Amino acid sequence: MKQDDTWRLAELGQRAAELVHQLRQPLFTIRGFVQLAEKDPNAAAQHLLAAREQLDVLEALVNGWAELSRAPGATDVFFDARAPAEGAAVVLRHRAQSLGVQFDLASGRGWLVRGSPQALQQAIVNLGQNALDALRGRDDASLSIRVEDELIVIEDNGPGLAPEVEAQLFQPFVTTRAEGTGLGLPVARAMAARCGLSVELARARPGVAWVLRVA
Repeated sequence: MKQDDTWRLAELGQRAAELVHQLRQPLFTIRGFVQLAEKDPNAAAQHLLAAREQLDVLEALVNGWAELSRAPGATDVFFDARAPAEGAAVVLRHRAQSLGVQFDLASGRGWLVRGSPQALQQAIVNLGQNALDALRGRDDASLSIRVEDELIVIEDNGPGLAPEVEAQLFQPFVTTRAEGTGLGLPVARAMAARCGLSVELARARPGVAWVLRVA
């Protein structure tokens, strides 16, 4: 076996162990809430709702892992970079309004990207969702997406990245949020890469600014 193959197998084993660790906690929690529902029928609806929320966490973990593991598809579709940015804005604007966050989209001159518009839209959504999570409960919170000459910039005025997250950017399962999966950033980078774009941290704090550019 080649050294590179050995390294890849070791990395795969480490990632698999991390995934098992992340899956175990919501599974145990779901079991606990189901048992509570069985013991107390009067509060069953409340316990089952909590169990369903943990199922959402499981689904996010599995979907994120699947995106990271999926082989790149054919990249023979050309599209204007503004289209996925505008599609992401539709998704993010609704949640921003529900959180009281000002949301702005500025579409300048677009450029042609080769790849999957759905993948690029998902990358922008993931970065935007991370920003909205950080902006929750803050006064005068704002999130913006700008499409410039061969750049897509996602910027917020939140507290910024925690140092421990910044030190391990794009590593799966790194998160400071109890309900977070730690897969938003690595999946965003994988999705952008399918379109020949890199995801770069332009500012860590105060506020966070991400730049997607031609790799």
